[in-house]
Amino acid sequence: MGKPTALYLEDGTVFYGSSFGYYGETNGELVFSTGMTGYVESITDPSFCGQILMFTYPLIGNYGVPRLEAQHAYLMENAESERIWVQGIVLSDVIDHGFHYQRFQEFSEWLEKERIPGIAGVDTRALTLTLREKGVMKAVISPSSSPPMFDEIRLPSIFDTSIQERVDYKPKKPNGKRIALIDCGVKHGIIRTLLRRGYEVARFPFREQPLSQEDFDGVICSNGPGDPKEWKETVEIVKEIVSHHVPFLGICLGNQLLALAIGANTYKLPYGHRGLNQPCQDVKTKKCYLTSQNHGYAVDASAFPKEYDAWFINLNDQTNEGICHKELPIRSVQFHPEGYPGPFDTEWVFSLL
Repeated sequence: MGKPTALYLEDGTVFYGSSFGYYGETNGELVFSTGMTGYVESITDPSFCGQILMFTYPLIGNYGVPRLEAQHAYLMENAESERIWVQGIVLSDVIDHGFHYQRFQEFSEWLEKERIPGIAGVDTRALTLTLREKGVMKAVISPSSSPPMFDEIRLPSIFDTSIQERVDYKPKKPNGKRIALIDCGVKHGIIRTLLRRGYEVARFPFREQPLSQEDFDGVICSNGPGDPKEWKETVEIVKEIVSHHVPFLGICLGNQLLALAIGANTYKLPYGHRGLNQPCQDVKTKKCYLTSQNHGYAVDASAFPKEYDAWFINLNDQTNEGICHKELPIRSVQFHPEGYPGPFDTEWVFSLL
């Protein structure tokens, strides 16, 4: 058992439990994910930058953590980035005797090494209901019995997650196409999927216009953290790309940035969509897909210009899940077609580039 620790919410609610991982204090925006598996991929997803993640599944850590391996200096083989991005973790129960043939270390042991505080023994059902009723909120995990100062809590930053300079990747079996990837905090699963499909990938910082350097067969704008309206430089880059009719695919944050680039609007969801089983429907074909998602903002589809249509909708709350141009290969999806973690049902989206 860990030491007594508390989870303080900005509305005054307090949940008590015991520490695991690194023993100390942390703060951030508290969000929840409904995934039953994929905790390694989730906490290394840069979209969780600045957030405390609660897993609604009651047992986390039951297959341990594999030895994290890289297949390139800037590409992990079995994680979504080179580091953990969450600020802290909230669980009902942590398993410290994981069983799997690839297990290298325990979940709690990994968090301790990476200095990520966690709290277990929390009534996560009650906490999920609180967030569903009141929305995501600032929170602090702390061993202190004194209430924290919530005005000092760090929220996601757009400057933390992108690379600093261009990186190029070569596939083992090229398909002849070269893709520019605008990195706003890209999950490495997106890069791995593109390479497996034969694309040559040039990964750019979020401030750089790929088209100013050379010609590409298509451009992808990645996922990333925070409010899409703060990514002003990237919105202008996307606006220029679509004005040149270059094939474009936005993923997650990229969906929101495309919306802003074409004159539509975005807004914050009460508690977001985070998990591996979000049902989405193709508006045109009426087919339904289970998708992997991690976002706290959504697109207002009511203000699309006449040349754009909604592509997908979320069947839980009818929010927008994709945008498509009526004639040009300019598209975006709010979900993660690469999975990692989650289903691969929508990986075909990458073939549309």
